[in-house]
Amino acid sequence: MRSLRIRLLLLFGVAIAAAAAVQFATSFRAAMQEANKLFDYHMEQMALALQDSAYQQAEWYKPSSGDTSGFDFVIQIWTDDGVRVYQSRTYRALPEQGALGYSNVTLDNGEWRVYGVQKGTRVIQVAQKLEVRRDHAISLAVHALWPVIPVSLLLFAAAWWVVTSAMAPVNRIGHDLANRNADSLAPVSAKGVPQEVSLLVAELNSLLARVARALQSQQRFVADAAHELRSPLTALKLQVQTLARAKDETARNQAISRLHGGVDRASRLVEQLLALARQDPLETAEFQPMSLTACIEQAAGDVAPLAMPRQIRLEYGAYNHANIVGEAESVRVLVRNLLDNAVRYTPEAGRVRIDLTLDETVARLSIHDSGPGIPEQDRARIFDRFYRVPGTSPTGSGLGLAIVKAIAERHDAAVELGQSEFGGLAVSVAFPLHASAAPSSVPSQLIA
Repeated sequence: MRSLRIRLLLLFGVAIAAAAAVQFATSFRAAMQEANKLFDYHMEQMALALQDSAYQQAEWYKPSSGDTSGFDFVIQIWTDDGVRVYQSRTYRALPEQGALGYSNVTLDNGEWRVYGVQKGTRVIQVAQKLEVRRDHAISLAVHALWPVIPVSLLLFAAAWWVVTSAMAPVNRIGHDLANRNADSLAPVSAKGVPQEVSLLVAELNSLLARVARALQSQQRFVADAAHELRSPLTALKLQVQTLARAKDETARNQAISRLHGGVDRASRLVEQLLALARQDPLETAEFQPMSLTACIEQAAGDVAPLAMPRQIRLEYGAYNHANIVGEAESVRVLVRNLLDNAVRYTPEAGRVRIDLTLDETVARLSIHDSGPGIPEQDRARIFDRFYRVPGTSPTGSGLGLAIVKAIAERHDAAVELGQSEFGGLAVSVAFPLHASAAPSSVPSQLIA
């Protein structure tokens, strides 16, 4: 059953019905016992009244006049020698003279309740059929207990009102969300919401805020990507037109070379865009213990072919083995982008050094290069998408460090920029250490 209101009403209804049934059964039993005591008391008082009456002996033989069909009790009077001299009603079978006091007698026409008392030479006996007594007792008990039914109905109506009133804020929230547009991510009003539901509303508003930020990020990303893709596509179109107008083999080869370069730049831009899209805040990934050292070595191997033709020394400095919790492929992309930037902006015969140090809580990856560095006034924007420092000569899309920042945020890592001891840029990324991090280190060595 999905309706909380109906479930609560059913539970209240069952509880009220059970309580009413228990109360009715208990009260009915007590009422029956009291009714039987009352009938016994009437029999006793009737016998005592007859005992003290001024009837003459001769009058005992005369049946009472008048209609006695509505009289439930049967009165019999016996002489001391056992002769019945009077009875109040005619029955097919009546109890014979029994013991004095109260007793139950079973006859062919049913069971009787009998009370007898002796006065002088006569015995007065009052009898009543138990079936009649039971019918009267049940009638009295039902008349005494019938208010239980309307009271139970009133309690159920009160429960209905209480549940409906308590669920009103929840229903309001449901109607509010149901009537919203698909792009409406405004927080839900918590006015009048019970304390038990306020935490749910707070978490819902927090989720809506995160979704709004992620949606804004996606919209900004799509707009920026469309803007940035327009330029290389336009360039490719112009290069194709130039190739079509080439009049000799030399011009044709030159146009083809430029076209290949444009395609390479567009392909790299698309790859960077896809890498950035994979770091979307709404995307989920399975983080698990991984070797940061192995990711660094794989990324260095990927970048080494770019460093060798330009005689750039790619080397390890202080280097420790470290384990972190994360997604290995994303961390490898982070390190590769940092090394790729360092190699691209380092002049020929320059140096790029990788340091991996450990302290009590973090593994710190540092990459130093001997390039021109980044002016301090531009470092605040260097992680923005598609931003490039003015005056830089190497080609690029301006997405490398944006990808680095997105991956670092997903891994709870902190990225810092500083001045390298080689005169260029120093980038430091501090990853939280995993419990199995090993403090062993390897000596400084040359990669390329």
